Amino acid sequence: MRENRTASDSEGLAAAVHQNVEGAIERLVQHYEDALFAYALRLLRDRFEAQEVTQDAFIRAIRALTSRYDEDKCRVLELKPWLFRITRNLAYSKRKLRRYSAEVPLPENGDGSVQSACSHPVAAASLEAREQRDLMERALTRLRPEARDLVLLRFMEELSYAEIATVMNASESSVRGKVFRALQALRKALERQGNHDAM
Repeated sequence: MRENRTASDSEGLAAAVHQNVEGAIERLVQHYEDALFAYALRLLRDRFEAQEVTQDAFIRAIRALTSRYDEDKCRVLELKPWLFRITRNLAYSKRKLRRYSAEVPLPENGDGSVQSACSHPVAAASLEAREQRDLMERALTRLRPEARDLVLLRFMEELSYAEIATVMNASESSVRGKVFRALQALRKALERQGNHDAM
């Protein structure tokens, strides 16, 4: 019974915020904050900027729901992809202000910690997982921005094709084709990365 209520609360959240239902804004933030922050962080690769973008996304969303959108629009709004689209637009705007950041490599963690970590099996496994993650991150930076965004939305944020179509303002069929091509490009980038590391 509680699960059904949680699902319906999530579905009617936009209308609840519009109607100024007590606790609705808090539920909105609580329900989507982690996912939007993680998405912004992957796009920006900077925690502080990702926090700014996430907060700004919620401010804009709440302003739209409470003052710009009418109740009917709030009831039919696809909330999750709409929030991701706001976050994406804000992150892209922030990236335009610092275009050079795409060329900056991901920050390395610590110095000399690799050797000491390898003596502990758990730490070594953690190091290997981080290396795999870094390999994937480097390959993602080699993709065109749209292709990288499609991979993040589909496989990191686990949005459906229909939701991605809403975020990207495109048809679902075109999104499916673009995701397929983005995965092919990612596979090639990973292969090139592997060949480069082996040299």
